[in-house]
Amino acid sequence: MKINHLKSTCISILAGCVFVVLTSTPLCAQIATGYEIAKWHQFKTAAISYTFDDNTAKQLTVAVPLFDKYNYKVTLNTVTGWTPNWTGLKAASINGHEIASHTVTHPALNTLSIAGQETELQQSQSTINTNIPNAECVTVAYPNCVLGDLPTIKKYYIAGRICSGMIVSSSPSDFYNISSILVGTQSTLNTANDFNGKVALAKSSKGWCVFLIHGIDNDGGYSPTQSSEIGSHLSYVNTNSADYWVDTFGNVVKYIKERNALVLTENVVTTDSLQLTVTDNLDNTIYNVPVTIRRSLPASWQNARVYMNNNLVSSTISVSGTNKYIVFDVVPGQGELFLARSNEVVLGYKALQNFTPLHIGPNPFSKEIKVETNGIFQYFVYSLDGRLIENGSFSNSLVIGDHLIPGMYFLNIRNDREYYQTKIIKT
Repeated sequence: MKINHLKSTCISILAGCVFVVLTSTPLCAQIATGYEIAKWHQFKTAAISYTFDDNTAKQLTVAVPLFDKYNYKVTLNTVTGWTPNWTGLKAASINGHEIASHTVTHPALNTLSIAGQETELQQSQSTINTNIPNAECVTVAYPNCVLGDLPTIKKYYIAGRICSGMIVSSSPSDFYNISSILVGTQSTLNTANDFNGKVALAKSSKGWCVFLIHGIDNDGGYSPTQSSEIGSHLSYVNTNSADYWVDTFGNVVKYIKERNALVLTENVVTTDSLQLTVTDNLDNTIYNVPVTIRRSLPASWQNARVYMNNNLVSSTISVSGTNKYIVFDVVPGQGELFLARSNEVVLGYKALQNFTPLHIGPNPFSKEIKVETNGIFQYFVYSLDGRLIENGSFSNSLVIGDHLIPGMYFLNIRNDREYYQTKIIKT
Protein backbone atom coordinates (compact mmCIF):
# COMPACT_ATOMS: atom_id res chain seq x y z
CA MET A 1 0.00 0.00 0.00
CA LYS A 2 1.28 3.41 -0.93
CA ILE A 3 0.07 6.54 0.86
CA ASN A 4 0.10 9.87 -0.93
CA HIS A 5 0.43 13.04 1.10
CA LEU A 6 -1.19 16.20 -0.28
CA LYS A 7 -1.40 19.76 0.87
CA SER A 8 -4.25 20.23 3.29
CA THR A 9 -7.31 22.33 2.54
CA CYS A 10 -8.79 24.52 5.25
CA ILE A 11 -12.37 25.68 4.77
CA SER A 12 -13.60 28.75 6.62
CA ILE A 13 -17.31 29.45 6.89
CA LEU A 14 -18.28 33.03 7.64
CA ALA A 15 -21.62 34.76 7.17
CA GLY A 16 -22.84 32.05 4.82
CA CYS A 17 -19.80 32.26 2.56
CA VAL A 18 -17.24 29.52 2.03
CA PHE A 19 -13.56 30.33 1.55
CA VAL A 20 -11.15 27.62 0.44
CA VAL A 21 -7.47 28.12 1.20
CA LEU A 22 -4.65 25.75 0.24
CA THR A 23 -2.07 25.43 2.96
CA SER A 24 0.97 23.28 3.76
CA THR A 25 0.25 23.47 7.49
CA PRO A 26 -1.52 20.69 9.43
CA LEU A 27 -5.20 20.13 8.76
CA CYS A 28 -7.62 22.41 10.59
CA ALA A 29 -11.04 21.53 11.92
CA GLN A 30 -14.02 23.70 11.03
CA ILE A 31 -16.92 23.09 13.39
CA ALA A 32 -20.44 24.52 13.35
CA THR A 33 -21.54 26.62 16.33
CA GLY A 34 -22.90 24.57 19.21
CA TYR A 35 -20.74 21.52 18.53
CA GLU A 36 -17.58 20.31 20.24
CA ILE A 37 -15.15 17.64 19.05
CA ALA A 38 -13.61 15.59 21.85
CA LYS A 39 -9.85 15.93 22.22
CA TRP A 40 -9.83 12.23 23.10
CA HIS A 41 -12.45 9.53 22.56
CA GLN A 42 -15.60 10.01 24.67
CA PHE A 43 -14.10 13.18 26.17
CA LYS A 44 -11.51 11.27 28.18
CA THR A 45 -8.75 13.46 29.64
CA ALA A 46 -5.75 11.58 28.22
CA ALA A 47 -4.83 8.77 25.82
CA ILE A 48 -2.63 5.74 26.48
CA SER A 49 -1.08 3.30 24.00
CA TYR A 50 0.88 0.17 24.85
CA THR A 51 3.34 -0.87 22.11
CA PHE A 52 5.21 -4.18 22.15
CA ASP A 53 8.37 -4.65 20.07
CA ASP A 54 10.24 -7.69 18.70
CA ASN A 55 7.45 -10.34 18.95
CA THR A 56 8.90 -11.90 22.11
CA ALA A 57 7.55 -15.24 23.29
CA LYS A 58 5.18 -14.15 26.06
CA GLN A 59 3.66 -11.06 24.50
CA LEU A 60 0.77 -12.98 22.93
CA THR A 61 0.39 -15.66 25.58
CA VAL A 62 0.85 -13.64 28.79
CA ALA A 63 0.67 -9.89 28.13
CA VAL A 64 -2.19 -9.61 25.63
CA PRO A 65 -4.66 -11.52 27.89
CA LEU A 66 -3.99 -8.95 30.64
CA PHE A 67 -5.24 -6.25 28.28
CA ASP A 68 -8.11 -8.35 26.96
CA LYS A 69 -9.45 -8.53 30.50
CA TYR A 70 -10.37 -4.83 30.21
CA ASN A 71 -10.97 -4.82 26.43
CA TYR A 72 -7.88 -2.64 26.00
CA LYS A 73 -6.18 -2.87 22.60
CA VAL A 74 -2.39 -2.86 22.09
CA THR A 75 0.07 -2.49 19.21
CA LEU A 76 2.37 -5.40 18.36
CA ASN A 77 5.36 -4.12 16.38
CA THR A 78 6.44 -7.20 14.49
CA VAL A 79 9.82 -8.05 12.96
CA THR A 80 8.63 -10.07 10.00
CA GLY A 81 11.95 -11.87 9.46
CA TRP A 82 12.04 -13.23 13.00
CA THR A 83 9.49 -16.04 12.45
CA PRO A 84 6.52 -14.39 14.16
CA ASN A 85 3.52 -16.39 15.31
CA TRP A 86 1.21 -15.38 12.47
CA THR A 87 -1.68 -17.48 13.77
CA GLY A 88 -1.54 -15.75 17.13
CA LEU A 89 -1.06 -12.33 15.56
CA LYS A 90 -4.03 -12.82 13.25
CA ALA A 91 -6.21 -13.81 16.20
CA ALA A 92 -5.04 -10.72 18.08
CA SER A 93 -5.81 -8.53 15.08
CA ILE A 94 -9.32 -9.95 14.74
CA ASN A 95 -9.75 -9.06 18.41
CA GLY A 96 -8.86 -5.42 17.66
CA HIS A 97 -5.14 -5.29 18.42
CA GLU A 98 -2.86 -3.57 15.92
CA ILE A 99 -0.16 -5.49 14.05
CA ALA A 100 2.40 -2.86 13.01
CA SER A 101 5.81 -2.84 11.33
CA HIS A 102 9.17 -3.17 13.02
CA THR A 103 10.91 -3.84 9.66
CA VAL A 104 12.08 -7.18 8.23
CA THR A 105 15.44 -7.68 9.96
CA HIS A 106 15.52 -4.95 12.66
CA PRO A 107 18.37 -2.78 11.31
CA ALA A 108 19.08 0.82 12.30
CA LEU A 109 17.50 2.42 9.24
CA ASN A 110 20.05 5.24 8.99
CA THR A 111 22.80 2.68 8.39
CA LEU A 112 21.13 1.49 5.16
CA SER A 113 20.99 2.95 1.68
CA ILE A 114 17.69 4.44 0.55
CA ALA A 115 17.07 1.30 -1.49
CA GLY A 116 17.81 -0.85 1.57
CA GLN A 117 15.41 1.16 3.71
CA GLU A 118 12.73 0.84 1.03
CA THR A 119 13.11 -2.93 1.09
CA GLU A 120 12.84 -3.12 4.87
CA LEU A 121 9.82 -0.82 5.07
CA GLN A 122 7.86 -2.02 2.05
CA GLN A 123 8.44 -5.75 2.48
CA SER A 124 7.61 -5.64 6.17
CA GLN A 125 4.30 -3.93 5.46
CA SER A 126 3.51 -6.25 2.56
CA THR A 127 4.24 -9.37 4.62
CA ILE A 128 2.04 -8.18 7.47
CA ASN A 129 -0.82 -7.33 5.11
CA THR A 130 -0.56 -10.77 3.50
CA ASN A 131 -0.65 -12.60 6.82
CA ILE A 132 -3.11 -10.25 8.53
CA PRO A 133 -5.66 -9.63 5.75
CA ASN A 134 -8.39 -8.20 8.00
CA ALA A 135 -6.47 -4.96 8.76
CA GLU A 136 -3.98 -2.67 7.04
CA CYS A 137 -0.51 -2.10 8.48
CA VAL A 138 -0.09 1.70 8.53
CA THR A 139 2.36 2.52 11.36
CA VAL A 140 5.99 1.65 12.03
CA ALA A 141 8.26 1.48 15.08
CA TYR A 142 11.84 2.27 14.06
CA PRO A 143 14.37 -0.36 15.24
CA ASN A 144 16.60 1.07 17.98
CA CYS A 145 14.34 4.16 17.79
CA VAL A 146 16.42 5.50 14.91
CA LEU A 147 14.55 7.45 12.24
CA GLY A 148 15.42 6.67 8.62
CA ASP A 149 14.76 8.47 5.34
CA LEU A 150 11.52 10.36 5.89
CA PRO A 151 10.28 10.48 2.26
CA THR A 152 10.68 6.70 2.05
CA ILE A 153 8.84 6.12 5.34
CA LYS A 154 5.99 8.38 4.21
CA LYS A 155 5.39 6.24 1.15
CA TYR A 156 4.06 3.43 3.31
CA TYR A 157 3.11 4.67 6.78
CA ILE A 158 0.99 7.39 8.34
CA ALA A 159 3.10 7.62 11.51
CA GLY A 160 6.26 6.32 13.15
CA ARG A 161 7.42 5.79 16.73
CA ILE A 162 10.69 6.75 18.40
CA CYS A 163 11.51 6.55 22.15
CA SER A 164 12.52 9.94 23.53
CA GLY A 165 10.70 9.32 26.81
CA MET A 166 8.22 12.21 26.53
CA ILE A 167 4.46 12.50 26.92
CA VAL A 168 3.06 13.27 23.45
CA SER A 169 1.03 16.40 22.77
CA SER A 170 -2.65 16.02 21.89
CA SER A 171 -1.73 17.48 18.46
CA PRO A 172 1.80 16.37 17.57
CA SER A 173 3.72 18.58 15.15
CA ASP A 174 5.43 15.54 13.55
CA PHE A 175 3.65 12.20 13.29
CA TYR A 176 6.87 10.48 12.22
CA ASN A 177 8.64 11.31 15.51
CA ILE A 178 6.04 10.16 18.04
CA SER A 179 7.72 9.63 21.39
CA SER A 180 7.42 6.53 23.53
CA ILE A 181 8.57 5.66 27.03
CA LEU A 182 10.77 2.58 27.56
CA VAL A 183 9.86 0.33 30.50
CA GLY A 184 11.53 -2.69 32.07
CA THR A 185 14.95 -3.51 33.44
CA GLN A 186 16.77 -1.17 31.02
CA SER A 187 14.62 1.73 32.23
CA THR A 188 13.83 3.47 35.49
CA LEU A 189 10.19 2.42 35.02
CA ASN A 190 9.67 -1.06 36.43
CA THR A 191 6.69 -1.03 38.77
CA ALA A 192 2.98 -0.38 38.47
CA ASN A 193 3.46 2.82 40.46
CA ASP A 194 6.06 3.97 37.93
CA PHE A 195 3.61 3.39 35.08
CA ASN A 196 0.80 5.04 37.01
CA GLY A 197 2.94 8.12 37.47
CA LYS A 198 3.47 8.46 33.72
CA VAL A 199 -0.21 8.22 32.85
CA ALA A 200 -0.90 10.78 35.58
CA LEU A 201 1.49 13.13 33.76
CA ALA A 202 -0.45 12.53 30.56
CA LYS A 203 -3.65 13.37 32.41
CA SER A 204 -2.26 16.62 33.78
CA SER A 205 -1.17 17.73 30.30
CA LYS A 206 -4.20 16.21 28.53
CA GLY A 207 -1.69 14.38 26.35
CA TRP A 208 -0.86 10.91 25.09
CA CYS A 209 1.33 8.38 26.92
CA VAL A 210 2.93 5.73 24.67
CA PHE A 211 4.67 2.87 26.48
CA LEU A 212 7.44 0.82 24.82
CA ILE A 213 7.52 -2.79 26.05
CA HIS A 214 9.74 -5.69 24.96
CA GLY A 215 10.24 -8.87 26.99
CA ILE A 216 7.64 -10.21 29.41
CA ASP A 217 8.79 -12.02 32.56
CA ASN A 218 11.53 -14.50 31.59
CA ASP A 219 10.87 -14.86 27.84
CA GLY A 220 14.37 -13.69 26.87
CA GLY A 221 13.30 -10.37 25.38
CA TYR A 222 15.11 -7.07 25.82
CA SER A 223 14.37 -5.00 28.96
CA PRO A 224 11.85 -7.45 30.42
CA THR A 225 8.83 -6.20 32.34
CA GLN A 226 7.02 -8.25 34.95
CA SER A 227 3.50 -9.20 33.91
CA SER A 228 2.34 -8.79 37.52
CA GLU A 229 3.32 -5.10 37.41
CA ILE A 230 1.52 -4.61 34.11
CA GLY A 231 -1.57 -6.28 35.57
CA SER A 232 -1.56 -4.03 38.65
CA HIS A 233 -1.09 -0.97 36.49
CA LEU A 234 -3.99 -1.91 34.20
CA SER A 235 -6.21 -2.34 37.25
CA TYR A 236 -5.35 1.26 38.20
CA VAL A 237 -6.14 2.52 34.69
CA ASN A 238 -9.44 0.65 34.70
CA THR A 239 -10.36 2.11 38.09
CA ASN A 240 -9.73 5.55 36.60
CA SER A 241 -11.32 4.77 33.24
CA ALA A 242 -13.21 8.08 33.22
CA ASP A 243 -9.84 9.77 32.66
CA TYR A 244 -8.05 7.44 30.24
CA TRP A 245 -8.73 6.32 26.69
CA VAL A 246 -6.66 3.19 25.91
CA ASP A 247 -6.24 2.28 22.25
CA THR A 248 -3.66 1.21 19.71
CA PHE A 249 -0.92 3.51 18.47
CA GLY A 250 -2.48 3.54 15.00
CA ASN A 251 -6.00 4.31 16.21
CA VAL A 252 -4.84 7.25 18.31
CA VAL A 253 -2.92 8.66 15.33
CA LYS A 254 -6.01 8.30 13.15
CA TYR A 255 -8.23 9.92 15.78
CA ILE A 256 -5.95 12.95 16.10
CA LYS A 257 -5.72 13.46 12.34
CA GLU A 258 -9.46 13.02 11.85
CA ARG A 259 -10.27 15.34 14.73
CA ASN A 260 -7.95 18.04 13.45
CA ALA A 261 -9.25 17.75 9.87
CA LEU A 262 -12.95 17.56 10.70
CA VAL A 263 -15.42 19.78 8.88
CA LEU A 264 -18.88 19.75 10.49
CA THR A 265 -21.75 21.75 9.05
CA GLU A 266 -25.39 21.91 10.12
CA ASN A 267 -28.59 22.73 8.26
CA VAL A 268 -32.02 23.18 9.82
CA VAL A 269 -34.56 20.80 8.27
CA THR A 270 -37.50 21.49 10.59
CA THR A 271 -37.88 22.83 14.12
CA ASP A 272 -37.51 19.21 15.26
CA SER A 273 -34.60 18.05 13.09
CA LEU A 274 -31.14 19.07 11.93
CA GLN A 275 -29.04 17.72 9.08
CA LEU A 276 -25.32 17.24 9.77
CA THR A 277 -22.42 16.81 7.39
CA VAL A 278 -19.24 15.40 8.99
CA THR A 279 -16.29 15.06 6.63
CA ASP A 280 -12.53 15.40 6.35
CA ASN A 281 -10.18 15.24 3.38
CA LEU A 282 -8.48 12.05 4.55
CA ASP A 283 -8.48 8.62 2.91
CA ASN A 284 -11.57 6.87 4.28
CA THR A 285 -10.07 3.44 3.64
CA ILE A 286 -7.40 4.24 6.24
CA TYR A 287 -8.95 6.83 8.54
CA ASN A 288 -11.88 4.88 9.98
CA VAL A 289 -11.81 5.60 13.72
CA PRO A 290 -14.99 7.11 15.21
CA VAL A 291 -14.61 10.67 16.48
CA THR A 292 -16.64 11.77 19.50
CA ILE A 293 -18.91 14.78 18.99
CA ARG A 294 -21.32 16.57 21.27
CA ARG A 295 -23.89 19.26 20.65
CA SER A 296 -25.72 21.39 23.15
CA LEU A 297 -29.43 20.67 22.80
CA PRO A 298 -31.63 23.51 21.53
CA ALA A 299 -33.50 25.19 24.38
CA SER A 300 -36.84 23.56 23.54
CA TRP A 301 -35.40 20.02 23.24
CA GLN A 302 -35.44 17.69 26.22
CA ASN A 303 -33.91 14.77 24.39
CA ALA A 304 -32.54 13.87 20.96
CA ARG A 305 -31.58 10.99 18.68
CA VAL A 306 -28.95 10.66 15.95
CA TYR A 307 -29.49 8.82 12.66
CA MET A 308 -27.04 7.88 9.93
CA ASN A 309 -28.40 6.58 6.62
CA ASN A 310 -31.76 6.02 8.35
CA ASN A 311 -30.24 3.88 11.12
CA LEU A 312 -30.26 4.91 14.75
CA VAL A 313 -26.79 5.82 16.06
CA SER A 314 -25.89 5.09 19.67
CA SER A 315 -25.80 8.29 21.72
CA THR A 316 -25.97 9.53 25.29
CA ILE A 317 -27.26 12.65 26.97
CA SER A 318 -24.86 14.42 29.32
CA VAL A 319 -25.27 17.47 31.54
CA SER A 320 -22.57 20.02 32.34
CA GLY A 321 -23.72 22.88 34.54
CA THR A 322 -26.86 24.26 32.98
CA ASN A 323 -26.10 22.77 29.55
CA LYS A 324 -27.49 19.51 28.24
CA TYR A 325 -25.63 17.73 25.41
CA ILE A 326 -26.11 14.81 23.09
CA VAL A 327 -22.85 12.85 22.69
CA PHE A 328 -22.19 10.42 19.84
CA ASP A 329 -19.38 8.82 17.80
CA VAL A 330 -19.13 9.06 14.02
CA VAL A 331 -16.59 8.11 11.37
CA PRO A 332 -16.25 11.14 9.07
CA GLY A 333 -17.54 10.76 5.53
CA GLN A 334 -19.64 7.63 6.13
CA GLY A 335 -23.09 8.98 5.34
CA GLU A 336 -25.89 11.43 5.99
CA LEU A 337 -26.53 12.35 9.63
CA PHE A 338 -29.67 13.74 11.23
CA LEU A 339 -30.21 15.01 14.73
CA ALA A 340 -33.86 14.81 15.77
CA ARG A 341 -35.75 15.97 18.82
CA SER A 342 -37.22 13.10 20.77
CA ASN A 343 -39.17 12.76 24.00
CA GLU A 344 -39.73 9.04 23.61
CA VAL A 345 -37.78 5.88 22.92
CA VAL A 346 -36.97 5.51 19.25
CA LEU A 347 -36.35 2.07 17.76
CA GLY A 348 -33.70 1.54 15.13
CA TYR A 349 -34.75 -0.21 11.92
CA LYS A 350 -32.77 -2.12 9.35
CA ALA A 351 -34.03 -1.89 5.78
CA LEU A 352 -34.40 -5.13 3.81
CA GLN A 353 -33.47 -4.73 0.17
CA ASN A 354 -35.25 -7.87 -1.12
CA PHE A 355 -38.78 -6.55 -0.53
CA THR A 356 -41.44 -7.65 -3.02
CA PRO A 357 -41.20 -5.35 -6.12
CA LEU A 358 -41.83 -1.90 -4.75
CA HIS A 359 -42.00 1.59 -6.26
CA ILE A 360 -42.12 4.80 -4.24
CA GLY A 361 -42.19 8.18 -5.96
CA PRO A 362 -41.76 10.89 -6.78
CA ASN A 363 -39.26 11.55 -4.01
CA PRO A 364 -38.78 14.37 -3.08
CA PHE A 365 -42.40 15.39 -3.68
CA SER A 366 -44.33 18.65 -3.39
CA LYS A 367 -47.91 17.35 -2.98
CA GLU A 368 -48.28 13.57 -2.89
CA ILE A 369 -46.18 10.43 -3.11
CA LYS A 370 -47.36 7.07 -4.47
CA VAL A 371 -46.51 3.63 -3.12
CA GLU A 372 -46.98 0.62 -5.39
CA THR A 373 -46.37 -3.05 -4.55
CA ASN A 374 -48.07 -6.45 -4.82
CA GLY A 375 -50.74 -7.51 -2.36
CA ILE A 376 -51.80 -6.24 1.01
CA PHE A 377 -49.32 -4.11 2.98
CA GLN A 378 -49.20 -1.74 5.94
CA TYR A 379 -47.53 1.65 5.92
CA PHE A 380 -46.24 3.89 8.72
CA VAL A 381 -44.98 7.47 8.42
CA TYR A 382 -42.68 8.66 11.22
CA SER A 383 -41.11 12.02 11.95
CA LEU A 384 -37.33 12.07 12.36
CA ASP A 385 -37.75 12.00 16.13
CA GLY A 386 -39.69 8.73 15.94
CA ARG A 387 -43.27 10.03 16.34
CA LEU A 388 -45.90 8.15 14.33
CA ILE A 389 -47.59 10.65 11.97
CA GLU A 390 -49.97 8.34 10.13
CA ASN A 391 -50.45 4.69 9.23
CA GLY A 392 -52.87 2.33 7.54
CA SER A 393 -53.40 -0.82 5.49
CA PHE A 394 -53.80 -0.92 1.70
CA SER A 395 -53.69 -3.27 -1.26
CA ASN A 396 -51.36 -2.80 -4.26
CA SER A 397 -51.13 1.02 -4.22
CA LEU A 398 -51.40 4.03 -1.95
CA VAL A 399 -51.14 7.82 -2.28
CA ILE A 400 -50.03 9.76 0.79
CA GLY A 401 -48.40 13.04 1.71
CA ASP A 402 -51.07 15.63 1.10
CA HIS A 403 -51.49 16.24 4.83
CA LEU A 404 -47.76 16.33 5.63
CA ILE A 405 -46.02 19.64 6.22
CA PRO A 406 -42.72 20.19 4.33
CA GLY A 407 -39.89 18.25 5.87
CA MET A 408 -38.24 14.86 6.06
CA TYR A 409 -39.90 11.61 7.22
CA PHE A 410 -39.34 7.87 7.49
CA LEU A 411 -41.75 5.71 5.48
CA ASN A 412 -42.01 2.10 6.63
CA ILE A 413 -43.66 -0.57 4.49
CA ARG A 414 -44.36 -4.10 5.70
CA ASN A 415 -46.33 -7.18 4.76
CA ASP A 416 -46.58 -10.54 6.48
CA ARG A 417 -43.05 -11.51 5.36
CA GLU A 418 -40.96 -8.42 4.72
CA TYR A 419 -40.11 -4.97 6.01
CA TYR A 420 -38.72 -1.91 4.26
CA GLN A 421 -37.82 1.61 5.39
CA THR A 422 -36.86 4.66 3.35
CA LYS A 423 -36.61 8.40 3.79
CA ILE A 424 -39.10 10.68 2.03
CA ILE A 425 -38.90 14.44 1.64
CA LYS A 426 -41.78 16.86 1.11
CA THR A 427 -40.65 20.18 -0.35
